Amino acid sequence: MADQFKQALKDVTDIGKFEFWLRFYYMTKEGEEHKIHIPESDMTTLQQDHPLLGGLADEMNNEIMTPDKSQQKLINYIQNRLDGERYDITRILSVLNSKSYQVEMNAFHIWVEAHEDQLEEKPMNFTEWMQLFEAWKRTGKGQDVLQTLAGPQDSSQETTH
Repeated sequence: MADQFKQALKDVTDIGKFEFWLRFYYMTKEGEEHKIHIPESDMTTLQQDHPLLGGLADEMNNEIMTPDKSQQKLINYIQNRLDGERYDITRILSVLNSKSYQVEMNAFHIWVEAHEDQLEEKPMNFTEWMQLFEAWKRTGKGQDVLQTLAGPQDSSQETTH
């Protein structure tokens, strides 16, 4: 049961991180509107390299994005791809409401903010982002951030889901 929670957590957080990565590299401003524009060659690569995630790129491509619309697309995608498909209908909700989800996503956003200049300097694919993020989590700074975000240890979170 804990293994299924961990895998669902990884899938849900990967989708959230991927959505952020798409906006980071492919969001353009057209007048007052922000739009995701992914070149066809990149779309093909994304769909080949990331079967679970590539569909989200397809759904967001050439769409005008607002924070609300982006969040709604993300939630709908998670529901359509994971909830009831890969996992029991209650599993995804338990992941989204978990401390583990909050810690992982907050750590990811802290990492992006801390490394924004480096990430903007040379575009990186999503796999490279994830490798850098995972390496950062193993550093002293990353461990400190994770411990701070996790707060007091409460092992009941992992065993009840």
